[in-house]
Amino acid sequence: MKHYAAKGKAGCVEQKRCRATGHLVGLYHAEQAELEEDLEHPWAVVCEAHGTILRTQSMRLARQHMARPFWCEDCAAEANL
Repeated sequence: MKHYAAKGKAGCVEQKRCRATGHLVGLYHAEQAELEEDLEHPWAVVCEAHGTILRTQSMRLARQHMARPFWCEDCAAEANL
């Protein structure tokens, strides 16, 4: 298994800034980031500003959620959604 540590963060695949809110959103391999074990959802998308975590089954799906992190209630409120 590939070891992820982008930006010096354990398990971090990448971080991107959300255009709607300006906050960073990270994509993590959950096990490497030492998040709670969930074998069916090994990938985690994290709102770095609010700490909200969304678990997904695939990296591809996680990347899709990075583009629009409105699964974070605080970000959705900031963007008036």
